[in-house]
Amino acid sequence: MIDRFKLLYDWGADGVKNQIAEEYLGLNPNLTTEQIDLLYQTQGVDKEYLARYSKLTEEQFMRLFNDEDLNKKNLSQNRNLTPEQIDLLYDAGADKWYLARFPKLTEEQFIRFFNISLNEIKNNLARNRNLTPEQIDLLYQIKDLNKEYLATYPKLTNEQFMRFFNDEDFVKGFLAMNPHLTPEQIDLLYDAGANNKKYLARNARLTDEQFMRLFNDGGLHNSYLAQNPNLTPEQIDLLYYTKGVDKKNLALKPRLTDEQFLRAFNDGSVLIKYHLAQNPSINPLANQQFASGIFNWRW
Repeated sequence: MIDRFKLLYDWGADGVKNQIAEEYLGLNPNLTTEQIDLLYQTQGVDKEYLARYSKLTEEQFMRLFNDEDLNKKNLSQNRNLTPEQIDLLYDAGADKWYLARFPKLTEEQFIRFFNISLNEIKNNLARNRNLTPEQIDLLYQIKDLNKEYLATYPKLTNEQFMRFFNDEDFVKGFLAMNPHLTPEQIDLLYDAGANNKKYLARNARLTDEQFMRLFNDGGLHNSYLAQNPNLTPEQIDLLYYTKGVDKKNLALKPRLTDEQFLRAFNDGSVLIKYHLAQNPSINPLANQQFASGIFNWRW
């Protein structure tokens, strides 16, 4: 098994030496504790990315929290915050919009944000992917809420899904962007109209049959399928040899085999290497974590 992180960290070329480490590895959501420390100490690395995307230890979090040169809004965008870290940032005056939107909130924290009178806070709550069905219903009742957020981001019950689906005034494309759809809901949206297909093609929960249906759909450009974060190695190869598909998108896929990773690395394109640096499978544990199912992906 190749060391993907080391391969990218050590790579250099005329005019771009260390640029992968400085600007792109920090965007990776699956760095180890040691890799985060290494990048933190590497000259030129953007610490804002480490604060936003990394799974930080308590010590690393506090190091960034106490860094006077770092805006705390970056930590507020980290989806891996603990309830205690959320409270600490809240009390420190960090951006409440981001705290309402990104991390998993306790019920008490949700209600604290819900009771803030600003509609913008509630709209950011509606974009939180960790909402419970009860919290979704509570937000749905707010008159001026942007309900497209509720349809797009959190996991809906089937009743909540059908409420949006049967609303004739609601654009179903927002539902098609929801990463938590069931295979049955994907089929329902596929049959509901061509405008939904490009969003469905990006959905990590496609079955093999649904993938092939979209791949063979003459009205759909396969570049949308190349943006799907849960492609199998076989699907990656199929798209790699398909004319017009952007190979940079394929370089981001967590299920790349070592052979596919090296093929992309040796492609010669610096841009593809930048995308490989953000691939969640950069560490062996990530390969196991993303072997199946849905995962935390930045859309």
